[in-house]
Amino acid sequence: MSDVFVVYTPNIFMFLFSIQMLVYIVVAIGGVFCFIFHIGTKEKSTRPTQKGLETSQTSLQRSHGTMIWKDWLKCRQFYQVAGIYMCTRLMVNVSQVYVPLYVTDTLQLNKDYVALIPLVIYISGFVSSLIIKPLNRFLGRKMAFFLSAVLVLGACDWILVGDVGKQVFGIAILLGSGGSMALVTSLSMTADLINQNTESGAFVYGAMSFTDKLSNGLAVLVIQLVHPCKSGCCAACHDFYQTVMAYVPGGAAILSLIILATLIRTKIGQRNNTGLYTLQ
Repeated sequence: MSDVFVVYTPNIFMFLFSIQMLVYIVVAIGGVFCFIFHIGTKEKSTRPTQKGLETSQTSLQRSHGTMIWKDWLKCRQFYQVAGIYMCTRLMVNVSQVYVPLYVTDTLQLNKDYVALIPLVIYISGFVSSLIIKPLNRFLGRKMAFFLSAVLVLGACDWILVGDVGKQVFGIAILLGSGGSMALVTSLSMTADLINQNTESGAFVYGAMSFTDKLSNGLAVLVIQLVHPCKSGCCAACHDFYQTVMAYVPGGAAILSLIILATLIRTKIGQRNNTGLYTLQ
């Protein structure tokens, strides 16, 4: 027992030291760029001018008043957009959490793919985020979100094929692109929902984040509760992670499309029934 301790203790210390150095590097880089942002970003003056006061008064006349957090709870679109955002986060987060286990236990690929597949997901997500703005402008929020959900569903359907092998790179591209496009579009929908009522915008974004954390926590909890292996790993894990990767993000994508269908005949941000402003 003592020999084992002597052999493995240096490795443990080196592992902890490497994690510590990684944290220092991440914090240092983040601090530098945060400093650059605050120093280099120019902000408009907040002093109200006569023209600004007139514009504010006109805006208030159009909006017929401000909104507090209680008013949002009476707005149907608040729950619809929150549902879409929640489903989007489920699509993105659950796939990112379980894709390493899917790669190693289901596809039986080399350990290198545990790093390569998430890297492909992030790169494809970054590239797709560059085209989502013009896509939103030309097709609209709803159609852009529809296309992103279809990409995720395509990835989930591909996962159901079975032993896809190195075709997993194609799945990663679809998951990264679809997830990133859906996330950017759902955040844009949230901004459209708030529109000019920025006085309570923090509550709206906080509520969206709450649905995200709650739904993802419950999803992971349920997945772990129904896991076939309570200790170690067995042959049942081979199909389990395939099922999780296919049905959880896929189910969230289908649910988001159902909620999106309820918004087809309305403009996000339109609240005539409460006497508030209407998007032009």
